[in-house]
Amino acid sequence: MKLSVFGSSQIIYHHILAAQKNSFEINSICTSNKNSKNVFILAKKFKIKKIFFDWKLFTKDCYLNKSSVLIAGKIEDNKKILSQCLKYKLKVLVEKPVFKEEKHFKHFLKFKKNIFVGYNRIYYENLNILKKNFPCKLLDNIIVKCPETSVNNIITNSCHIFSILHYLFGKIKILKKIKKKNSIFCIFITKKKIPIYIHINLNSPDNFSIELNSKNNIRAILNPIEQLLIFNKLIKKKYKKNNIYTPSISKKTNEYLLSEFKPGFVNQYYNFKKFIKNKKSNYLNIYDAKDIVSICNQIV
Repeated sequence: MKLSVFGSSQIIYHHILAAQKNSFEINSICTSNKNSKNVFILAKKFKIKKIFFDWKLFTKDCYLNKSSVLIAGKIEDNKKILSQCLKYKLKVLVEKPVFKEEKHFKHFLKFKKNIFVGYNRIYYENLNILKKNFPCKLLDNIIVKCPETSVNNIITNSCHIFSILHYLFGKIKILKKIKKKNSIFCIFITKKKIPIYIHINLNSPDNFSIELNSKNNIRAILNPIEQLLIFNKLIKKKYKKNNIYTPSISKKTNEYLLSEFKPGFVNQYYNFKKFIKNKKSNYLNIYDAKDIVSICNQIV
């Protein structure tokens, strides 16, 4: 099975490793950056024989070689590259968020069966643990922290957080927003009426985190997102004749310890391979991506 790559940033390295782990043959690589040195480094490292700087020639080659496509370049290039790939009826994995504005998704919604959106964090094993142990009927509330560097990064980076929320709880609805100079506080609600409290504190010295609080007083937190901690009770200890109470950890897992690859990437390509074969696969489609960008824009 062939895969052609559009993009030459450092993230491409992880994409290719994960694709090859799933038996993809890298057909070609293309970049819109005519001064890119990394495209030659990637081609040499992964023995990619064909390098393109013209996206039209690249997509035509994909069609002639019956190759699926990874689009992981500049967001500004996505519309033209994706349009051409779909014209050739190619299967495409396009990196999140696809577009920055909801209106740009409209034309592509009808191509749902050809577009697989790359949100690698939904493939974390920790999310399967949460789904199994924290069903919606047991949840009381959810607390999210996004210490983003700037408001502009909410759409391009914090969208990962909202992809996880979308994956776990489906579409969510905003109820309230309070925006200040360096912070944004929002209240969302899920279809099952579970409140989500989202704190965005710009440049805060903190990790991105998602905390699930259950009705039976068990708490789970992804902090950072790659690490899951589950607390089931408080333990009393003595310290200098004083009682102190410490949360007891009943389970701890870390995505970085589960695989030598970038977390989520290998499973993402496993599902993309099934998607190409029109088999049932686990992924976020173009409609899901539109909903996530819509949420981000409502916050911004």
